[in-house]
Amino acid sequence: MPSKKSDKTIEDELVEKESNAQVMKGKEIITAKYKSSLLENKLTSIALSRLTMEGDTPVATLYPSEIKKLLGRQSDTNIYKKLIATAKTMTGHQMVIEDNNGNFEVMAMITNAHYEDGVFTVTFNKKIAPFIYNIKGSYTSYSLANVLRFRCDYSFRIYELIKSEAWHLKKGDPNSYWVKDYGLSELKCMIGVVNMDEARVKRAKMNGASWDRIVEIANEKSFNEWGDFRRRVLERARKELREQCDVKFDYNPIAAGRGGKIVAVKFIISWNNPGEKVIEAISEKKKLVEATNNQYEQMSLFNLPESMEALVGHNGLSEDDVRMLLKESLHDEKEVLRAVRLADAQSNPIENYVGWIRECIRRHYKDPKMVAEGSSDKGDRIVEARAIIDDTTKDEEKAMSAAYWNKAMKKNSEKYREFVMYLSELGVTIDMFTDGNEDYECGEKFMQWIKTGQINPF
Repeated sequence: MPSKKSDKTIEDELVEKESNAQVMKGKEIITAKYKSSLLENKLTSIALSRLTMEGDTPVATLYPSEIKKLLGRQSDTNIYKKLIATAKTMTGHQMVIEDNNGNFEVMAMITNAHYEDGVFTVTFNKKIAPFIYNIKGSYTSYSLANVLRFRCDYSFRIYELIKSEAWHLKKGDPNSYWVKDYGLSELKCMIGVVNMDEARVKRAKMNGASWDRIVEIANEKSFNEWGDFRRRVLERARKELREQCDVKFDYNPIAAGRGGKIVAVKFIISWNNPGEKVIEAISEKKKLVEATNNQYEQMSLFNLPESMEALVGHNGLSEDDVRMLLKESLHDEKEVLRAVRLADAQSNPIENYVGWIRECIRRHYKDPKMVAEGSSDKGDRIVEARAIIDDTTKDEEKAMSAAYWNKAMKKNSEKYREFVMYLSELGVTIDMFTDGNEDYECGEKFMQWIKTGQINPF
């Protein structure tokens, strides 16, 4: 009988190393200005904890099933879909890196992120290699197991900033503290409240615009009012760090001018003892990351759901056909089933059954002649309904979006529950989301999330 050691897969051995894995970032990356979601931050941290060099380029390999385990999402059937959406956004984000002399450069942190043959590969920009691999200058390191527990993306970034200043603290002294001021506008850009990917923002920065000017001209930004920023960002981060991190902070606003406008934030940084329960929770997270056995399956993510298994053999569909259709639909089972039903309802013979279904998924059922439930009349009515929708006014569109949102909330549909979970990962409760948006905006963003897997909540 083979030993447990010999039964371990490659990703088993990788996961075991995460128990004491450290993420290391140079000061230039810690203070860089960029937009990223909580999932992106966590995936990037996992990748940074296991970098290898291919020539002069840092590369990391992750396994989707391993990601599910590390993030505590083993029951998440949509992780593949989320990885696709996240891979797109990770490579699209631009960051502003500065040095101590006021020089800066705008570049992508990650140049390529893709999934192929059961492997998720992240390729970092070779220009930032000196700041993430064999770092020669000042850097910050932290435990991977700790940051994987964050629930808010802003808490994640603020923790990195606070942690980067902890070297000033006297080791083991609970009364030791350090004060660090951050300009409010610059802080917003550092933690992702302002989208640095906007073309006008990048142009303005390249032309030497101040951080105040950047915040002023940015279209995609959140928490414009100090009260909102304090309540939804600073207070949430302060609470989350106190509950689970090795460092904590208090803060004071810094006002200037006759009107007393808040222009900066004074952080008072100190060591933290989060308590035995949290220490135990972090320890359990480490054990979870470490504990893999010979039953661990690299391809567990791609076991077919029951509804898809039932299609194997249907009108000659093979397992590979079903997997291909599922991938084409971004793992939307209902989309595949609907396409199969439409194919089966066609009155004329279909020469390429699989190809027809695939095209149906790609075209989102916008065929000139649609068949619905075996009836071309019903199909015509659907086409006519879509034509009416296309001609609706803006007010009518808003009303429809609001109605769609209210219906989704009332039914508490599966998609709605997934959306609530997605918002939670961004550090946003459903109450915060509905308070910050009109009903029609909620509906529009809900539909955008269904299509793309991501939104800006506010």
